[in-house]
Amino acid sequence: MKSVFILLCIISFAYSNSFFKTVGFEEVLSLAYKNNKDLKEKKLNIKLAKLSLKQMKSYSLGKVNLQNQISRTNHAGHVFNSKLSSRQASFKDFGFAQMNEGLGTKPSQLNEADAMNNVITKISYDLVLFSGFKLSKQKDILNLQIKSQNIQYNLNKETLFFEVLKAYNGAVVAKESINAIKKAQESIKFIEKSANAFYKEGLITKIDLKQARVHSLNINASLIEAKNKFDLSIAYLKFLTSNDFISDIKDLKNIYINLNEKDKLYKKALSHSKAMMLKKLHSKMIKKNIEISKSSYYPQIYSHLEYGFNDKNFSLSSNKDYYMASVALNYTLFDNTRNIKVLKNKIIYNKTKLLTKKLENYIKLQLDKYLLNLKSKEKVLKAQIQAKNLAQEVFHQSELMYKNHLISMTNLLEQEANLRENESKLLFAKYNKSLALAKLAIALGKNKTNDKEK
Repeated sequence: MKSVFILLCIISFAYSNSFFKTVGFEEVLSLAYKNNKDLKEKKLNIKLAKLSLKQMKSYSLGKVNLQNQISRTNHAGHVFNSKLSSRQASFKDFGFAQMNEGLGTKPSQLNEADAMNNVITKISYDLVLFSGFKLSKQKDILNLQIKSQNIQYNLNKETLFFEVLKAYNGAVVAKESINAIKKAQESIKFIEKSANAFYKEGLITKIDLKQARVHSLNINASLIEAKNKFDLSIAYLKFLTSNDFISDIKDLKNIYINLNEKDKLYKKALSHSKAMMLKKLHSKMIKKNIEISKSSYYPQIYSHLEYGFNDKNFSLSSNKDYYMASVALNYTLFDNTRNIKVLKNKIIYNKTKLLTKKLENYIKLQLDKYLLNLKSKEKVLKAQIQAKNLAQEVFHQSELMYKNHLISMTNLLEQEANLRENESKLLFAKYNKSLALAKLAIALGKNKTNDKEK
């Protein structure tokens, strides 16, 4: 029984481990797009905007109401109106049966009516025939809002794209740091082994052995820190993707951009800027608001159609039916606030145009910064590659010199530390260049997030 239990545990462990996998950048990005809560919220905002447009279009179809009203009252006015509406009024209600009592006699059935029931069943249709173009302009604004929500969605995708790339490449750097430190451990172990052999032969002192040991312990501590950074990076990737089965990552991700046509980069940056798209849409909305504020200068025309039945009991008899058709026109002759509203919207529109021009200059400045930053990172990377290669050569030469007793243990360990420092700088130079490329790619719309939500 115990062996069966152990076998089941082994199978379960192997099965669960099969879910943990090494992922590349594209897979991580796909998972982030699929599971990100902010993107899901933006999709819901798009649906809300579409429903608002659908609601506005429905106003053009009018409104149909079915109503059934039952009342009982002894209010003389309501009773007499109910009798007339249900065609139950008689001369007796007007006091003709009391004429022999004199001209000053009040008709009792009219003034002192008995309580009666009244049942009204009707269907009505209300329609705005003309709103001074207000409805059509509001539909235009809602269409613009849908476009705005789509741009907001893609803007969030851009932000998420950069965050995922930064986290992913950060994990790659942490992983490569671990590998570099492990290689350093092997070198130090070899140095310690050589030092022990030299010490036994009396060629070095015990201080050299202790120095090598201290250096080895420091490298072990650096390895623990590097592993912790890697675990933190993987944990952040799990958070960004809402996937707990990511255990490892592949190679560093770089987005390569063709920068040969630099004169066209500014136009590309302008055409792909989500901020510029949103600003232009906002400007169009303000312009539509100007037109809406002018709608009060036009007449408003409404219609009402009604057909129903009125009786003391529920009835659908043609003897008790009625109809009503009406058209109403409302025209404001004087309202000084109308002109003020128009002027205020015009000022807001002019402000938006100024802000759009300001944004254009800012986008150009940002593009220049991204290009200069990339150029700087490329130079740093080139320098770090050379520095690392030289540090590698110096370390190998130092090893040979130490074996030949030409330098001390202190000098050898200094060169090893210098090599590890340059390896670390090289890794971060690659990482910083990847981020500089990503920022430029996003500015130029090269990050494949420009699809619109259908």
